Amino acid sequence: MKPITINLKEIKPGKSTFQISSTAQELELTDIEFKIIGNIQTEVSIYKNRNNYEMEIKSMFRMLLFCSRCLNEFEEEFTENDHFYLKEGFEKVSEETTFSDEDAYTIFFNDDIIDISPLVREQVILSIPIKPLCSDTCKVPTYKQDEEADPRWQKLLDLFKKW
Repeated sequence: MKPITINLKEIKPGKSTFQISSTAQELELTDIEFKIIGNIQTEVSIYKNRNNYEMEIKSMFRMLLFCSRCLNEFEEEFTENDHFYLKEGFEKVSEETTFSDEDAYTIFFNDDIIDISPLVREQVILSIPIKPLCSDTCKVPTYKQDEEADPRWQKLLDLFKKW
């Protein structure tokens, strides 16, 4: 995967914003059962206050999907937003640690350079709908008895008639 790096030493106090364009190949999203159309546009905003960092990642992309009802191909546009806290050092975990919401979105770093490509890739993968629909009114195609059936299904139709 091609790294998308940000050098935290170069971040000035306040808000810094970066625009990044990545391809599906760069994020290793080509061997998955969906297709990205065009590039993935990502906007990264980092807020620095002394040694504390907060990062927002907003990714916009188009995907080619198959409707789970009618099986037609369709395109859908996605905009995904995530918020992270960046903390220097290592995560300290004891046996009886309780986690807060902030802990789930905290990224620890040792180096001043962080790679956000896994985070952008994760945004894309997690945005895939479980049951994609081409429209809210999409209906399952129905089989009519007077239509000629595909001969490959004849044995199944014969079993159905016996019931």
